[in-house]
Amino acid sequence: MGAPMTRAGVLLFGKPSAATPLLGHVAGLHAERIARFWPAPHAGFLTLPAARRHAAAILLERRWNSSADDGVDIVHAVERARDADLARILMQGEAPGGLMKALGRMGEILWEAQAYADLLKLFTDADAVKVLRHMPQIEADRLGLIAAVPSALRVPGILVNLPDRVEAVEDLSEAYGLALRIHGAGEAGRIVQRWGRATSSVALFDMAADALQPAEFGRVMAPPALPDWFAPVRTRKALNEIALEFRNCLRDFASDLAMGRMAVYAVRKSSSPPVAMALRQDAAGWRLAEALLKNNDDLSDAHLRSLVEVLAGCGVRTGESAWTLAQRLHNHVCPDCGPAHVPPRNTWRERLALGSLWD
Repeated sequence: MGAPMTRAGVLLFGKPSAATPLLGHVAGLHAERIARFWPAPHAGFLTLPAARRHAAAILLERRWNSSADDGVDIVHAVERARDADLARILMQGEAPGGLMKALGRMGEILWEAQAYADLLKLFTDADAVKVLRHMPQIEADRLGLIAAVPSALRVPGILVNLPDRVEAVEDLSEAYGLALRIHGAGEAGRIVQRWGRATSSVALFDMAADALQPAEFGRVMAPPALPDWFAPVRTRKALNEIALEFRNCLRDFASDLAMGRMAVYAVRKSSSPPVAMALRQDAAGWRLAEALLKNNDDLSDAHLRSLVEVLAGCGVRTGESAWTLAQRLHNHVCPDCGPAHVPPRNTWRERLALGSLWD
């Protein structure tokens, strides 16, 4: 018996063919794989319609990153299969109409793998497909923005008004999640319907900011019920003591504690160092605002993750305040106020937005 087929072996048709400069320009990172199936001068590939060249890149990426042979004759499928059949191969099942036409509006240069993944994922969403079918030109960056919003927001009136900054789209998605916390999941349809009537990016983002306002003013929620190793600070004396013990500035927040908008705890668990923790309340409920060790030292990632997990189970969220987010939504799209300043949030820890004690 011969050697078992590997991913590289599946791709090789005899001696590999080097990619020509033209193929390198058109295919980018896909060029080497394409050259194995369509040897130099690659005329069989380069003369294909753009849609089928994009299809080839998707199938080769899938073949290369799979440990099993999918049984697809890629050359035959790309060159000879009917559009409907090739679409089903790409979707690995039933495919909505318009996929091959969409591939034909994606330009001559092949895309990166993640952009193709975004496209195929969006073609499983009926509302997103409606938008894609009517886009005269489909660009990878724009597709990434559409893929970044929750599926509930992928309606034409919202998608056409998405600005080009990914930070703005992320904030819109965050606002939708907070709006459901504020008004209840039962209001999701009404919120999306209203946002879908926006006539501009400014209108859409101002609607999102409005959705972060509470329906009733003056509500003060009781602090969350936490495990007994979260010791709440209930008196001025206790606040002074914890500030001295941890050497921090929590005494500055006495008025917020008195009004019920803030809660401070000494978190003492035998397996971990003591933590001074602050929660703040806004229209979306209680959120983790800060958690530090003595002398304002940071918790380890493992320690912080375990703390966040416990708090999430008790209904405490992480991230920025609803008020901060509402202001930034407007600044994202207002030509007079923006662009909005977005703090770093590339890592899990940065996305917790710890240190946001004032809002």
